[in-house]
Amino acid sequence: MADVPRQTSSHPAAAIVTEVLVESGVRHVVISPGSRNAPLVMAMHHHPDLEVHVSVDERAGGHHALGLALATFTPVPAVCTSGTAALNHGPALAEATHARIPLLSLTADRPTDVVGRGHGQSILQSQVHSLHTVHSDVLDADATSEEALWAKARTAMHQAMHGGPGGTPGGVHLNLPFPEPLYDLGPVPATPRVDNSSDKSTSQNGQTLPEATQDALDSGRVLVVAGPNPGLAHRGEPNLQTNLPCLAECGSGVHGPLTVHGGERLLVAGALPESLWPKVVLTVGLPPMSKAIRNALDGLPHVHVDGEGWDVWGMLHGSCGSEALLSTCPSDMASAWHAAKNTMEGLHNAHQPSWSDWLAWDVMTETLSSWTRQHQPQGVHLANSTSARYAQWFNLAEVVGPGCLIHANRGVAGIDGCTSTALGWHAAKTREQKAHTTWLITGDVAFHYDANAMLCSPSLNREGFKIVVFNNGGGGIFRWLPGKVHADMFERHFETPPTRTVAQLADAMGASHCIAHHAGELRQGLQRLADEPGLAVLEVVTPNEFSGEVALDYLRAFQPNTSTL
Repeated sequence: MADVPRQTSSHPAAAIVTEVLVESGVRHVVISPGSRNAPLVMAMHHHPDLEVHVSVDERAGGHHALGLALATFTPVPAVCTSGTAALNHGPALAEATHARIPLLSLTADRPTDVVGRGHGQSILQSQVHSLHTVHSDVLDADATSEEALWAKARTAMHQAMHGGPGGTPGGVHLNLPFPEPLYDLGPVPATPRVDNSSDKSTSQNGQTLPEATQDALDSGRVLVVAGPNPGLAHRGEPNLQTNLPCLAECGSGVHGPLTVHGGERLLVAGALPESLWPKVVLTVGLPPMSKAIRNALDGLPHVHVDGEGWDVWGMLHGSCGSEALLSTCPSDMASAWHAAKNTMEGLHNAHQPSWSDWLAWDVMTETLSSWTRQHQPQGVHLANSTSARYAQWFNLAEVVGPGCLIHANRGVAGIDGCTSTALGWHAAKTREQKAHTTWLITGDVAFHYDANAMLCSPSLNREGFKIVVFNNGGGGIFRWLPGKVHADMFERHFETPPTRTVAQLADAMGASHCIAHHAGELRQGLQRLADEPGLAVLEVVTPNEFSGEVALDYLRAFQPNTSTL
């Protein structure tokens, strides 16, 4: 019996985009249900090389695709219907562009000639994401030849991988108008030859070091600031070594004898000896999460390692190759930096509060570090605000080892999509190796905010997905900020405790749930979380007001008038 020819959507734009996705190595797509996007659904469903995931909520779907793209480093598309559905891809696209992760938004649209005439589910979609993407285009088969559609689709894929500053990846939005009928099938279009002569990839070779930077290196007055670096592992360099003094954030992949995590503790006013103050900063990866680091180093010239960096301080003086990181630090400077690092760690170890967020993190990281490597998480995702900050102070990168990805949507996304991104990443990794464990460390507000992360198809696998929820009764990070002095409005307008319980949401997700109210229960709960094969939630209940006081007392301990530094 002869093989039945594969079919696809009868709409050329949907068929061509799907073929170009597979041609470019994409293997995952995320679709949110609708009708106008049926041509894309039909084409993708009928392609044997694509795994189609379904996410009911478009905002969660965008972040599911972001997590899949982070894991595969291919431009994974989030697909939605027309109207306001298209707007919901905005947070994930903006985060992808800032974090330099390839991501596609494919938004179906009404035919161009009816847009703006009051038809249902029609808005002006074509450039709606242009300010937060590296490329935006319209693929309208009624106004464009098939040859041009192929070219546009291939250009979009190239731009997703190379369209950002210095040839970096980012978010791309393609708007596709579809007239009815929407559900018809047709033959697969013939694939035209790929023209590689138009490849516009930008070389990322480093430039010669500026003279002032070389002088600073020779005198040991260079400081490396390593922010998150999502694309590092996909360039064949899961870790970067440096011999220089370095402030490295979780997810940077930078290691070395003079590397410090939670570096803002060294940079509080006057805490770092004048002899160690840098003359030049070498930046690696994305900008640092810490506002304290950004503020302390304001005004210093900086050079970015490998490619074009963000001009964080308005003092960017070009780029250099990663070999600069291996420069030798003079022995006297290295000794002084070690002394400063040891003093900082001593102050950290001396902080022994009673039960609070701080102590819970201390217990959690101590417990994880005591486990064998095969029992530790293989990937850790951090929700924003307090989780991402505590992870720096407790050097989570050292706890779980250099082979474990640590990621947080810390660019522009706030608490958008923390759970969804982690679940998307986990789904891709479980395709590579079934016995994979991903841990999400989140707060109660972020956990509730992204509850729709679980409104998705079973192909977004939950086996081995663990969630630790720090429940301190609301947005605990706001207790670190000046707004807490406004007692008459603080709880309602800033801290905002959720109105449902973590246990209720865990039950709705189909997850097992356990709870910890003190250190002993936390140790037991972590072990139970590790032993649970399916989706599991550990709720860590801590006092909100006291936790905020403990965090502020901790930071004050590093100020010169309260330390020996």
